[in-house]
Amino acid sequence: MKQYLLLLTILFAVYFTSVNAQNIKNSTYKKEIPKQFILKYSDSSISKLQLEKLKYLKNGDTLKAISSIIEISRALANTGSYSKSYDGYWEALIYSNNIEDNTYAHRIYTELGMLYSVFRKNLKAEKYFNLSLSLQKKHPITSKKQYEALSNTYHLLASHNRENGNYGIAQKYLDSCTIIRQQEYGSGNFHFKDAEQAYILHHLGKNDQALEILLSLEGQFINKNPTYLVIFYSFLGDIYFKKSDYINSEKSYLKSLKISDKFKSHQNYVPNVYEKLGDVQIKMNKMDLAYKNLKISKILNDELFGARSKKNSGILEIKDTYRIEREEQKKVLNATKINELKQKQENLFLRNMLLTISFISLLIISGIIIWGLYKRRKSEQLFFKNKQKLNKEKNEELLNFKNKELTTSALQLIQKDELILNIKDNLIQLKSSENKIINQILTKIRINKTQDWTEFNARFTSTNKVFYKTLSEQYPELTQRDHKLCALIKLNFSSKEISQLLGISMESVNTARYRLRKKMNLDNSINLSKFMATL
Repeated sequence: MKQYLLLLTILFAVYFTSVNAQNIKNSTYKKEIPKQFILKYSDSSISKLQLEKLKYLKNGDTLKAISSIIEISRALANTGSYSKSYDGYWEALIYSNNIEDNTYAHRIYTELGMLYSVFRKNLKAEKYFNLSLSLQKKHPITSKKQYEALSNTYHLLASHNRENGNYGIAQKYLDSCTIIRQQEYGSGNFHFKDAEQAYILHHLGKNDQALEILLSLEGQFINKNPTYLVIFYSFLGDIYFKKSDYINSEKSYLKSLKISDKFKSHQNYVPNVYEKLGDVQIKMNKMDLAYKNLKISKILNDELFGARSKKNSGILEIKDTYRIEREEQKKVLNATKINELKQKQENLFLRNMLLTISFISLLIISGIIIWGLYKRRKSEQLFFKNKQKLNKEKNEELLNFKNKELTTSALQLIQKDELILNIKDNLIQLKSSENKIINQILTKIRINKTQDWTEFNARFTSTNKVFYKTLSEQYPELTQRDHKLCALIKLNFSSKEISQLLGISMESVNTARYRLRKKMNLDNSINLSKFMATL
């Protein structure tokens, strides 16, 4: 039973490391205690927290309601109502899981671990401590508040292992706190960790070193966390007892009880202090006082941990409200929901299979149709392309043939005119005034250039229908004479041949070509015949 009470120190260390109390103006515990410490665990403060919880739930602010529940559970634990405290933590955890928000989950797991530790449920205690650690390490730890929470969990694991005699493991967890401290994280409440280090040293038999550390911390606890002095002076009494300094040991235990009475807190720790006070008074041969204090210890012990305790009868079995509720829900729902889920999964699988097969089939059919249309279109395009190519070649051949025929005809006209002119020149040379017959022949010889051009132009137009239209559209300033010249240039006639066909001199032809270039705005580097061929 003594060990049970010693384990309670861990729970109260948790509470006071998380509360940033205002500084006490008075320098010693003997002076008046501030109200915020005295009323922290009063029934009125718990009732106020209960009302706040209901208000937050009504307004739908579940996170604030969870925070209130945690504070209520802590207050209940400090007044010895472990069963109600336990139920409160599980209520907070249920709310946390319902809204899928783990903001306070690691704190709840830590507190549950503490309760299990107090009642020697070591496996479950370590389970919940580890759950708290895993939640805190799940995401990168960056803020001071996160490091403080992690340091606190390591501290509690160190206390848990120390109370169970695992001093090596306890020291490792405390070393983790020291690492965080060296990185300058936390709010400065490392005097709790230093005190824990002193407790470990005490259990390892290094009482002088432990005493030196604790005495150096006394002022900090008096000014910042006076309620923790209940535990502090109890451990100080233990160390003096080990050193056989019974006078200081008795004084330390009496200080612990006096502070507990003034603060109305840590009542669950009082039975153990009375028992140790009785032990030291036996050593001092104060038998009446020793008997009285040991009797008080037994009565208080039965009230807090005895089987007849109304407050904690349920905690002996550590009823797991959350687990029971979850398991009951699963038993009711699993019988129907699992089958429904399987049926839905099968139907969904079949539907997905049909949709997949239909989709793949549609893709294949669409692909075949698209490929067929593509091939057909390519074939049609190739056919029309070949047909156009053949028609073009045919038209070009026909045009070339007709132009050649036209050129040949024009050349024959030129040769005819030249022949006639030669005959005329020869007759002129033979002509005499007496030769009337020759004169009559010369008079009849006339070269009708206009008629020759009309015949030529008619044949040219029939062969090159678009030529004159294009000339008129692109070069509206060109005259009929210019059109004649363009037609002859297109057929690649020389200037001499053009002069004979048009009945003008070579010089006039060159002049006409120059003027034509100017009207058409063509550079001298451009070949007229090739340009006309493009029209």
